[in-house]
Amino acid sequence: MWTGKWWHSVQALLPRGASVAPVIIATDKTQLTQFSGDKFAYLVYLMLGNIPSSIRHKPSQHACALIGYLSVNKLPLIEAGCKGMEVTGGDGAVRKIHPIFAYYVADYPEQCLVTCSKYGTCPKCRRPATDLENKAAREPRMFD
Repeated sequence: MWTGKWWHSVQALLPRGASVAPVIIATDKTQLTQFSGDKFAYLVYLMLGNIPSSIRHKPSQHACALIGYLSVNKLPLIEAGCKGMEVTGGDGAVRKIHPIFAYYVADYPEQCLVTCSKYGTCPKCRRPATDLENKAAREPRMFD
């Protein structure tokens, strides 16, 4: 993530000595119990983009935190992203960071859910279900 143009452009907007802390939000649908029938919950996870993905993707590293279930109210990221917040790093030093929402990670069923699109269609564009393998850009899906 830190090799992209996005990171450098956002970092350039911050005060000297501050660091961007890209916030990654991911959801996953899970069945509550084997005995509850069709009752599911959408777990919401939070990760930081400045932690390498090789560490973020390993549950044993504890780099991913469960922060709630859908529907989660607005996260307090706007104020912290604008004003910054102090955190203690692994080396014990206190630094000012700016958590900036960077990614929302979801598998196909969750993409359909959050974009209010029909399962079997593209959640990004108006591509018909019979043409999903085609990678060419199509008219983007717009929501009014």
